[in-house]
Amino acid sequence: MKAVALVAAAVLAASPSLVGAQQGSESVFLEELTWTEVRDLVQDGYTSVIIATGGTEQKGPHMVDGEHRFVLEYTTDRIARLVGNTLVAPIVTYVPEGSWENPRGHMAMAGTITLPEPWFVEMLEHAARSLAAGGFTDILFIGDSGGNQRGMQQVVAALNESWQGTGRRAHFIGDYYGKSGDDIRSWMVDELGVDPDDIGGHAGMTDTSQQMFVNPAHIRLSEMAPGGGFEGSGVSGDPTRASAALGEGQLRIKIDNAVAQIRESLGVSGPTPDPDRRLPKPELTPFSEATGGPFIERLTWTEIRDAIADGATTAIVPVGGTEQNGPHMVLGKHNYIITHAAELMAEALGNTLVAPTLAYVPEGDHQRPGFGDKPGVITNPGSSYEQVLEAAARSLRVHGITDILFIGDSGGNQAGMQAVADRLNREWAGTGTTVYALTDYYRKGQEHTRAWLMARHGYTPEEIGSHAGIMDTSQVLYVYPEGIRMEKAAPFGGFEDSGVRGDPTKATADIGRMGVRFKVNAGLEQYRELRGEGGRR
Repeated sequence: MKAVALVAAAVLAASPSLVGAQQGSESVFLEELTWTEVRDLVQDGYTSVIIATGGTEQKGPHMVDGEHRFVLEYTTDRIARLVGNTLVAPIVTYVPEGSWENPRGHMAMAGTITLPEPWFVEMLEHAARSLAAGGFTDILFIGDSGGNQRGMQQVVAALNESWQGTGRRAHFIGDYYGKSGDDIRSWMVDELGVDPDDIGGHAGMTDTSQQMFVNPAHIRLSEMAPGGGFEGSGVSGDPTRASAALGEGQLRIKIDNAVAQIRESLGVSGPTPDPDRRLPKPELTPFSEATGGPFIERLTWTEIRDAIADGATTAIVPVGGTEQNGPHMVLGKHNYIITHAAELMAEALGNTLVAPTLAYVPEGDHQRPGFGDKPGVITNPGSSYEQVLEAAARSLRVHGITDILFIGDSGGNQAGMQAVADRLNREWAGTGTTVYALTDYYRKGQEHTRAWLMARHGYTPEEIGSHAGIMDTSQVLYVYPEGIRMEKAAPFGGFEDSGVRGDPTKATADIGRMGVRFKVNAGLEQYRELRGEGGRR
């Protein structure tokens, strides 16, 4: 063990600083960019985009269910910068994890959410076609979990067959997972002398080390034990031998293998360039014995299991989106607002969990000029979107959730939520599980905010607007101020087809706080009404 620690420490000390996620206009993440920033980057040659698939699955009693997402947030940022001219789509957190009809393996453990492979493939294909409509020519698929690989390969094959002669290509970057897994094991066994049994597989030394490096707050030290400490823990190997230094070395292997395969697939030659801007390593927060609030991604499966046993049988499924919001506001507007609102609702209700936010939702037709083909916009049409909602609900029900609440921050989300709720409630009638489509969160929340702005501030309906105007801009100023470029704000966007309806220059964080409160209160009121006799679910 001493030799392992010394070598790993040397790797950490010798490694140049890896690039952490950037915010604002220097980010590579679509969610953190405006559609006009993406448009300009595409015109400047940023024509490659990564679609990264993670998952929401058990990682033993010592590590949070969102481990794959948090690793990918780090690695995709670095990969995009090393490849150059590459951006990153929102990380996919709903992936194949088994069956809800016969829950075994990961699906037998609380918090795991599965999306059947055919539905997973369909969603990815829509995402790729959306990005291609916005000007991207090379779509790069990277997955941090073994269960994602086959589906991504299927998508790449289908896309390349249909894109022949168009100048568009899809690429399966399997070396990030497959080759890297072999290389990491060889490095640890052959060079560091680690016993293969200690390395193990799922949630063992490798997974734990990587999470220790990217975010040690997601590790529960007191719950770490060889093999997880009990039968059925979900752990293979000895996570107590993990370290952040080992994690950095492992992530370097994954990043280097992905960059090499991407460059080969794109036909890029010459030395690998350094990123344009270097940032320090991720800020290493302390190891945590605390839980991650109501968010399933930030809880371990045993914490989720125990919470449900103690009465947390309500779960919120937040629905956001990735859409154009004018030149002054980022594409991920809805994701930031709805995630914050879901946390507020969970706190108000008590005994409530929050599933990962859906970032791929209906946003128009990517084949038709207009809203859906703006650079960076991702649309997941009705039937595919409804499949993701259904999968989330069915997965949560397996683990003992009885009240499943859909809340959506965009008008285009509402019909699908209601359709899935109606369909599942017919199927589950009399079983004790109910799905609630809380459409008042959006509809009445907007109405109340609009009325308050007119009465309190004297704004006209035209000034308030209906999209990316005072209300939306204010709410992002409140929950995620980095997502606003106020110097770019102008009445109605300042140019035709900007995507702005209203005057965002009048937005304030205080208005945003009230707007979010109106939405949350409307959603809570509807839920309480629907739980009573005669309420429409």
